[in-house]
Amino acid sequence: MPNHIHTIPVLDALRDPQGCALCVMHNKLETDAINFIMGPAYMEDDVRTQTNRLGFCESHLAAMYAGQNRLGLALMLHTYMRQLNKDISSIIKSKLPSPFFGKDANGPLAKIHAHLVKAGESCYVCNKIEDTYNRYIDTFLYLWNKGGDDAKLIKSQKSYCLPHFTLLVTQADKLSRSKREKFIEEIVLPQLKSMQELEEDLEWFTLKFDYRYADEPWKNSKDALPRALRMLGSAE
Repeated sequence: MPNHIHTIPVLDALRDPQGCALCVMHNKLETDAINFIMGPAYMEDDVRTQTNRLGFCESHLAAMYAGQNRLGLALMLHTYMRQLNKDISSIIKSKLPSPFFGKDANGPLAKIHAHLVKAGESCYVCNKIEDTYNRYIDTFLYLWNKGGDDAKLIKSQKSYCLPHFTLLVTQADKLSRSKREKFIEEIVLPQLKSMQELEEDLEWFTLKFDYRYADEPWKNSKDALPRALRMLGSAE
């Protein structure tokens, strides 16, 4: 069976009754990746080489800072900042006396800007998560496609958050035409139904602020706003 080492974490997430199973998979990977980098791994030369090159995104910097290993984080950020400063200094020295201002696309400011943008878009933790998470999605589709109890478990899911559902649809678009039609019927349509129900709950939530509906029951709308935030991918 392809991707067999990923079957257990995928099935465990699908059995979790709390919200989006794809979020459960991703959150577990994220926790494991942060625990890895904030453990003894940050002292390994190959890991430090990668963190110096990739850095960290804002979200994962905050998560690592919250982990209380201030010494480990400071050591990593020290060598990362040293590498970043070295790169920028090298750009400046290599291009002098090229103009710093004007429309020179190959000038130092343009190159510094490009380097900083690239640095801001990369993250060691994100990279560590991405490859395994994509394999989880492949395993999800494999289990659904092969049928049986695992496929029934997938079909029992009510909905997924939109960012992860978008990734799932992207991968599913590679299926054969007949499988894509089945995917729409068994996964997309239930997702759409949940989204339509959420739309109705949000509308009723807003109407409850109108005095004309003050005495009406809340129905299923009391938690509509946090459910909408989770559906749209917000951590609230």
